[in-house]
Amino acid sequence: MQPTLFEQILSTNLINFLIVISTLVWIFKKANLGALIANMAENISQEIEKSSNNAQLALKEYKNTKKETKNTPKLQEEIISNAKETAQNLKEKIEKKTNAQKDEILNSIEKVFSKQNEKMKKLTANEIYLACVDMAQEHITEKLDENTHKKLINLSIEELDKIEGSLS
Repeated sequence: MQPTLFEQILSTNLINFLIVISTLVWIFKKANLGALIANMAENISQEIEKSSNNAQLALKEYKNTKKETKNTPKLQEEIISNAKETAQNLKEKIEKKTNAQKDEILNSIEKVFSKQNEKMKKLTANEIYLACVDMAQEHITEKLDENTHKKLINLSIEELDKIEGSLS
């Protein structure tokens, strides 16, 4: 028993789904997004470590100054202010870099998905076209009598010969 049109579409969508999943896995491996994310995480980690080291150095400097000059609160406030400012500047730089990298990744992913969407649309349209051609062929063969059938076959062969002749 031949499957109905609905069953054909269902099986076609399942195939399309499998193709999309395998394509996405291939893209993920090909684009090496895991390594890109790992590199970004490493860069951020280094920036945080650098920021932490700078904060510790500023804190040590503050402690040394405090020991040397217990009677200079203005100098102490200046050192604290500089440390806070440095930390704030580093924080802003890290946020800017992180946001830029995030936007870059999102744009990359959006482009990949857009391309894959177009591919899937073309594949689906092609499969629907082929299914329609098969259905039309079945319908025509059921409805045509023998003479009309032979006439159409001859016309098709002539058209194919014309196309083949123009391609040569």
